[in-house]
Amino acid sequence: MVRVTVVGAGIAGLTTALYAVTAGHHVVVLDRTDRLGGRGTSQTVEGAPFGYGLHLLHRRGPLMKVIKKISRLPLVLAPPRLDRLHAVNIGPLRPRNNVRLAAQLRKDLRRADGSSEAAQAVALLAGSGVLRYDGRYVALQKQRLAVVGEGWAGLVGRMAAALDEVGVLIEPNCQVKAVEQGRVVLEDGRRFESDVVVLATGASQAARLLKPLDSEALHDVRPVRASTLDALLTSRPLSEKHGVIDPRQGAYIADLANIQPRLKLDGALLSAVMVERADESVDERNVRFDEFLERTANGWQLHVVHQRKQTNITVQTTGTKPRYDQYVDHGILLAGEWVDCDHELADAAAATGKMCGQNIP
Repeated sequence: MVRVTVVGAGIAGLTTALYAVTAGHHVVVLDRTDRLGGRGTSQTVEGAPFGYGLHLLHRRGPLMKVIKKISRLPLVLAPPRLDRLHAVNIGPLRPRNNVRLAAQLRKDLRRADGSSEAAQAVALLAGSGVLRYDGRYVALQKQRLAVVGEGWAGLVGRMAAALDEVGVLIEPNCQVKAVEQGRVVLEDGRRFESDVVVLATGASQAARLLKPLDSEALHDVRPVRASTLDALLTSRPLSEKHGVIDPRQGAYIADLANIQPRLKLDGALLSAVMVERADESVDERNVRFDEFLERTANGWQLHVVHQRKQTNITVQTTGTKPRYDQYVDHGILLAGEWVDCDHELADAAAATGKMCGQNIP
């Protein structure tokens, strides 16, 4: 048994803690806020789960496997359907009343034809703003990407409850100043002595903490920034559509109330994302975002019950990512979406957390 300090209580950090304690180690989790899950969570407002833009859970991904491992209660999952997902300039991605167009779109999607706007639309939504023709691209077409009925906070809550049952301490409001060999130093002067430190923070904070060891740490990891909107409305401006995708603009909007009946909402729960363009200012992107929202959900501002708009947040990363054990000689392991693995997004966070938890030196 060794002492493990996990910095970060997002999906990566909680997964690390679960596997590390299962392996018999003593684990403490630190987080700079008092909210578990980081951006991989949600808040319930007026009975609706508010996240940070639409992110779909992979039914067969690493995170789902973690949830099944720790909880016997089934998740209520509902996938967006291609016949109710619309691409700008195309219409439904699986039209019901046009056999020829339906056959052509099915062919384009099967081939992952990057020149096809239909394929781009599926790749954009599946990749949460990044065009990827990978496992999630296929999973969206097979209805394996889904909206979680209880919201992402429900997933995080299950993980936290499992850690609480085995006595893992989660310390909130811990501002980490430095990570030394087996030691975490906080801004308030407290020190946590351990044998292994797992950095399960965001990429920028991890780069800062690693800088004394490696001035070029995470130099090739690039953030993907976006504007997001989550809004609860008394109306349904998308009508019966599950969502509208505009690959030319790098934007999409979904009505979670249409996709997930478990939410039992009378109006809409819109979740929208617009990804940055090269050489574009934040203000320019947000002008485009407002125009996109008005085109696709005309008049939505007139029916708002509650909204959360983020003008510039990091939704994921790209580039050359470090190995989870790249700094193991210094007693440090890495976990997060920004760490190299065979998965993406929340599944990458869960997969790298598992690697860290199962391979504590």
